[in-house]
Amino acid sequence: MLQALREIEGGIQLSLNVAARAPRLRVAPIFESFLRQVYFTGVTAATGVVLRACGLGVIIIAVMMDMLDADVDLAVKILLLLVFREIGPLAAAVVVILRTGTAVSAEMAMMRVSGQTRALRYMGIDLYDYLVLPRVAGIMLATAALTLYVQFLAVLGGLVLSPFVIEASFTELTDRLFDLFAPVDFYYSVLKSLLFGFAIAACCCWHGLNPPDLTQNAVPKAVTRAVTQSAMLVLLINAVFAYLVFGILFFGLVKAPA
Repeated sequence: MLQALREIEGGIQLSLNVAARAPRLRVAPIFESFLRQVYFTGVTAATGVVLRACGLGVIIIAVMMDMLDADVDLAVKILLLLVFREIGPLAAAVVVILRTGTAVSAEMAMMRVSGQTRALRYMGIDLYDYLVLPRVAGIMLATAALTLYVQFLAVLGGLVLSPFVIEASFTELTDRLFDLFAPVDFYYSVLKSLLFGFAIAACCCWHGLNPPDLTQNAVPKAVTRAVTQSAMLVLLINAVFAYLVFGILFFGLVKAPA
């Protein structure tokens, strides 16, 4: 219990410190670190999610249409509500956790164990400015960009497959998609993906800088805790959004009061 409270307190303090230091991104070395983090999290991951994202949209559309005997309107609503709003951001968050979350927590834990963070302090370099801020900001931006990329590919895959499952052309589905698509769908996914990125980055940075001990065995322990808690935070944020937007939690077991 004390460990959990300590982690919550540490995460809150880290988040506040990062928010207060946001203007420091204009400093050249910090901005360069920020760009490297965006490249690693977003650009290098983009090529690996092409087939996965397309396959995700195809599988969801194929299964749901077969189960619900969908028409054009229902097919497009599935794409918007299920693929675009929910599955897309979650899929991007999983990619970020598995690739970037593990890398960031392992890198920082190794720096902590090997004494590199202590050397930075001796040189008068603030760890939050040089290590935490560019990683948190970079992961947030890259997660949002990667989410939009995954959403586009998943929806495109669904649109391409749908004409083979229902009696509707690609043009009909696309026109109906633009009719039903609202700006709130875009804002909803962007805001949620930014929060996903912030939660993942802050959690991984905190566990990396605060390993359970200073032995080599502390690195995998820190990575395991960071990945596990990042996934829990992502699910919690997603549940809060589901409750606020749809009024349900836990697959309908908890509903908002009428």
